[in-house]
Amino acid sequence: MSKTTVTSGKNTVSLAFPVGFGSFFLFAWMLRVLTLIGAFYSGVKSVFDFYSKPRIILVGRSQKDARRLIEAFDDRFDVRYVEEVSDEFGRFSDAMIFDYVSEDIIKNLRSGSVPYLCLIGTEKSIAKYSLEAGEYLLKGPGYLHYLPEIVYSMLEKHRLQKTLDFEREKYMGLVNSMGCGMLILRKRDGNVIFCNKVAQSLLGYAEEEIEKMRLQDLVFDEPFALQTILGIEKFDTDREIVMLTKAGGKIYVIFNTSETLYGAERVVQLTFMDVSKQKRDREELIFQWRFLDNAEEIAIAVDEKGRIVYLNRFAAEIHGYDLEEMIGDNLNSYLVQDEGEAKSMQFSMMKSGKWKGRQLHKRRDGSIFTVEAKRSVLRVDDNVYELVIGIDVTENIELQERYNLHSLLLNGTGDLAVATDMESRLIYMNEAAERFFDTSLKDEQGRRTDEINSRTLRSFLEITASHSFDSNEDRIMLPRSDDSHLSIEFTSKIVRDSSKEVGIIFLGRQLD
Repeated sequence: MSKTTVTSGKNTVSLAFPVGFGSFFLFAWMLRVLTLIGAFYSGVKSVFDFYSKPRIILVGRSQKDARRLIEAFDDRFDVRYVEEVSDEFGRFSDAMIFDYVSEDIIKNLRSGSVPYLCLIGTEKSIAKYSLEAGEYLLKGPGYLHYLPEIVYSMLEKHRLQKTLDFEREKYMGLVNSMGCGMLILRKRDGNVIFCNKVAQSLLGYAEEEIEKMRLQDLVFDEPFALQTILGIEKFDTDREIVMLTKAGGKIYVIFNTSETLYGAERVVQLTFMDVSKQKRDREELIFQWRFLDNAEEIAIAVDEKGRIVYLNRFAAEIHGYDLEEMIGDNLNSYLVQDEGEAKSMQFSMMKSGKWKGRQLHKRRDGSIFTVEAKRSVLRVDDNVYELVIGIDVTENIELQERYNLHSLLLNGTGDLAVATDMESRLIYMNEAAERFFDTSLKDEQGRRTDEINSRTLRSFLEITASHSFDSNEDRIMLPRSDDSHLSIEFTSKIVRDSSKEVGIIFLGRQLD
């Protein structure tokens, strides 16, 4: 057994062969394979080198021109000579060089995107075709020696310009797609030298309009803006200013600034965001909270998990707690409700975003009270809350129940019962009085004496008003439509609530 090491380029392979004549042929065959592999890699490298070279199209009129132009370029270029130009060359070349010029050629070259160079024999041709610097090269002594370097520099400039244009388009795309307005200001005088589309939209100006303006024309408080944005003076600020729109409106913005050197000028980049809506919402919310803090109503806000994040003073007091004790607790721990009621309320909130009804609340001492509540969805920034506004109606319910009981008792007697407030407005009649005066409480309630529809009832109230109240027993005669009279015996009583007079009640019966 023999061991042989074969090297091809940078690759080294160790091969082991048995000693003998056959092994020699095997070794020769392997060496041939490695040689072919090396040749393949060299060929691939040369192909890539070929396609990485700048592709130059030389355009002339004769083979003589072709030879002298082609020989001028070294191996850095892939050169092709033609006498007629087609669109194919324009699409697949990196640069075009014309050994002659005409108006049509210049027109086509300027409308394309391929770098070009026209070789001009006299200065008269420059004026004739209105050629600009960079479009031509005068054929002077030895110009072919530096032609390749000029073309190479032209290609490098074109490549850098394309890269610059791409980066600029990318930057401008980012600047115009961002959610903030941007102004570039000259620091020494506050003149606007650039604005993005968001700034144009927020302020209502076209690009050509706003770039002729000064910062002082775009802000509400000029000295404040100069101090804070342009940095003329150090100023401690909350980074919020008021900007003026073209229509004369005002928008609240928060902003950031950065200073840099642009050319020979110091510039300030002002980036701002419109927070007018958030500011109005915040001020409205603060007003609502302050209003609710002083309201004699229950006001509670809960988060999505039902935890109390806000409640006013009255809500805490009526439950028998301090504010801090209830914050963070689940509102359901202060409610008395079954599972069906809770699901019905939740379904209504999901469907319409609001709910109205009565709920039983419990105090610290375990007592229960009834709340007439309204629930609605409240959105603050990205958070969703439920706002609960309610009033304690326990006393009203008790009064209503007492009224219903009294009405039931008064309707169970044959005596007449009529009540007015202290302004002589009718507030109650029992069923016996409705039958006697041939009218209904629904039709007459709230009317003053002179507005009563029933003639008999109107006469009754007018006559009784002339008698002294708190009388034990009086007798009056009421006229009838047939000119006869009805005799009624009645008593009157002033009703007081905590020494306050709230109404007069008349109790009477008809005499035979």
